[in-house]
Amino acid sequence: MSTIERQQDERQWFAQWQSTKPLGDQWMAAGEVHYFPSPAFLLLTDGQAMWNINGQSIHAAFGQLIAVEANSVIEVVEGGNLDLAGWQIQFHAFAINNNEAFEWQVPAGDTFQQVQLTGGFLTGISDYLNEEQPKQNSGMLVEHQYFLYGLLRSLYQQQPDERQTTKKGILRSVAYIQEHYDEVITREQLAHIAGISPWHYSRKFSEWCGKRPSDYLAAYRIYRAQEELLLTSAKSQDIARKTGFEDVHYFSRRFKHLTGVSPKNYVKTLQQRKIISLSPFCAEVLIALGVVPHAVMVTPLLLSEHHRDLFHKHGVKLLEVPQYIIPVEQIEQAEPALIVGHFLTEDMKRRLRTIGPVLTGLPVDITPLFDRFADLFDKRAEAQSCQQRMANEVKEAQQRLKAVIEAKAPVMVLRVEPFGYRYLGVNSSGVSQLLYHKLGLMPPHSLKAGKAWFNPCSLEQLAAADPEYLFVEKRVMENFSADENMEKLMESSCWTNLRAVRNGRVFYADTRIWVDGCGIAGQSIILNQIVSSLTEARQEAHNNPIE
Repeated sequence: MSTIERQQDERQWFAQWQSTKPLGDQWMAAGEVHYFPSPAFLLLTDGQAMWNINGQSIHAAFGQLIAVEANSVIEVVEGGNLDLAGWQIQFHAFAINNNEAFEWQVPAGDTFQQVQLTGGFLTGISDYLNEEQPKQNSGMLVEHQYFLYGLLRSLYQQQPDERQTTKKGILRSVAYIQEHYDEVITREQLAHIAGISPWHYSRKFSEWCGKRPSDYLAAYRIYRAQEELLLTSAKSQDIARKTGFEDVHYFSRRFKHLTGVSPKNYVKTLQQRKIISLSPFCAEVLIALGVVPHAVMVTPLLLSEHHRDLFHKHGVKLLEVPQYIIPVEQIEQAEPALIVGHFLTEDMKRRLRTIGPVLTGLPVDITPLFDRFADLFDKRAEAQSCQQRMANEVKEAQQRLKAVIEAKAPVMVLRVEPFGYRYLGVNSSGVSQLLYHKLGLMPPHSLKAGKAWFNPCSLEQLAAADPEYLFVEKRVMENFSADENMEKLMESSCWTNLRAVRNGRVFYADTRIWVDGCGIAGQSIILNQIVSSLTEARQEAHNNPIE
């Protein structure tokens, strides 16, 4: 067996596979803690999450391989609504000369390390992990070892370059500005942090950042002041001090120079400013309130037709990007006056906050999002009108579904993915709120405990749930297809024995609408599908009872 040498230790060692299992429900709920007594890899095949690994916060995302050393602790900070899926692979390391346990460490020099896998390698790994593994035998153990060494090779080939460069020094100083912008900062301080002379620092900073250090600092402070004006009711003099300006009059001059208006009039002019939305959902709500964003970030494969038509009608520019990617360069080129979105990692928030003010952490459900935007843009009457119209649609749907609701017939949404199956959680957002709370439909009793938006679902769980009505979403995802798992599902005995299947009460949901398009127009489309599906199926069962 080949060996891998760690640069920090000349001893030779070998790795032995221990176990492989999918990331289950415990990885979906904030607050869950996972302990690793031996080294491990975590491979994310879908979605994203916020974790705390050994006291450090990280953003874990699709396509990443994360290695952790023995005795590591991972706490789930956020993951329930972020489509998280993947695998954990644990292994042991032993010294070759005496076969004793070897204290394996990641090559980066920390207690964990993240690398981004290439598409081809990730696909091969995913195919291997999703194959039904036969009973353990010698051949299978060799396959596991080969797989494990492939992961180790990726880790060591992609270990970071630790050489200190001028660019890294500049980036260190930028990070210092972002963390201490409310303090007095001098060019000499920043040059010292970057490790170069003040004159050399100013020249290199301008090369990398496109402006002088003093201008960068002033702009960053004004962006933070804009956020304060949007999110608080603080007075200008208080905001000036909070954002690093000792003189409120100087603050007002710099603010007007950058924004074109005084701090006092900034919020009043907000809806005329260039807004970029990081989600079609946010953009749709803004348009409904009469605030048309300049641009919206979209993944073409996941963009619903009603959203595409809406954005085209209102002249909203589409920033087309791959799934899970935020186009920082495109956003910067657009020179936005405000960036709005739901979930941003701290790292991405820091990057975007150098471009303009950022409004993030917005609600993922439509009612609180309407309320938030209505307060921000002074559009309470418009919001109330839209919400009343949507409430009337739900009330009408409830009346048409009265018989199904009163019968308490279990209704389930099953997601078929390239890597397995999941079910829609009861107390989540989007369609979950619409189905189980606004309409009052009944979920299968055995699935009520699901904490995440979409929870892992085995065929055994599906059989136990045995819904009366079943909506199936075949996941639309870049670079992967759910066709194979859909075929496996329909060929299984579990599927053919389900009540919904036997009674012809299986309906198919479109990811682009049920997941990514469940907004104002999306709710109408989904309600129509739910009502027509459930009422027609019930009427057909009444006309053709099973003897």
